[in-house]
Amino acid sequence: MTRANPRIRGAEVRRRIATLDPARNADEITRLSLAILHGHNVLVYALFTVAFLKQVAVPAMARTLYRHGTGDIVRETLRRNDDTIVFFGQLIEHGPDSAVGGAWIERLNEIHAHFPLRDQDSVYTLATLALDPHALTSAFGVRLFSEAEREAHWRFWRAVAVRQHLVDLPDERAELARWALEYERREYAASNGGRAIALALIDAFGKRCLPRPVRSAAPRMIAAFCPEPLRRVHGLPEPGLAIRWLVAAGLRAYTASVDFRRVDPHRSLAVDFGERRYGPRTPDEVGYRRANTPDHSRRPPDGKS
Repeated sequence: MTRANPRIRGAEVRRRIATLDPARNADEITRLSLAILHGHNVLVYALFTVAFLKQVAVPAMARTLYRHGTGDIVRETLRRNDDTIVFFGQLIEHGPDSAVGGAWIERLNEIHAHFPLRDQDSVYTLATLALDPHALTSAFGVRLFSEAEREAHWRFWRAVAVRQHLVDLPDERAELARWALEYERREYAASNGGRAIALALIDAFGKRCLPRPVRSAAPRMIAAFCPEPLRRVHGLPEPGLAIRWLVAAGLRAYTASVDFRRVDPHRSLAVDFGERRYGPRTPDEVGYRRANTPDHSRRPPDGKS
């Protein structure tokens, strides 16, 4: 006896989101929006890559991550990226105020305690998570996220930041957007570490998301998503009209198909980027480990899946 296909149409997910209040139901809207409706692995990885590029455009953050070339972001980039998305996926799936979400936030706080992080850099990371999915895609003239989804994303990630004990958090989404622009003008600068990490991130995107014959286009594809100041900081190439058109056409086709596409109502980024590659893991087994700490994960990361 075959099991019935559990997938549902994207329009059903959107109708469910429309019944929810972003102030009271931010966690559920965020799960439906970022994991179920738009958890397409290539889209997730592309937006994650650009958000990470923005963070390492800040020399202080790049220095902490690069660590004179010893940081896992340059030594084990695929694995490091997967682990970060697993953290995000666990939080999105369970919510920051749940017992599971709390355990993953506690693990994040434990990792961050090893490094000299400035609160303002952590707030900027919050901004990339809360604002960039819409900002980066809407730059191509598409509208993936409703106003309710955008407000829910902001409220969700702000709740995570509160649980991480960040201070001086903006109270409104528009205030965060203004703050982030000023932070970028003040903090963006080229650095050797930042550019080395950028190269590693783009290479990982190509390996994970593109067929081998077209991986050489990865720098220009990612550059198409990057605002000009970010391209300049990292020395990224101009994407060119053909690549811009290709990326825009892909996003338009994706946007047009959202309502009709069937999605898994139980899709999990933590499973897609974690369990399927490394087996089940506890929070203590994911993320930064001091030298000589045993790694109990089952499998190494691969390239394109």
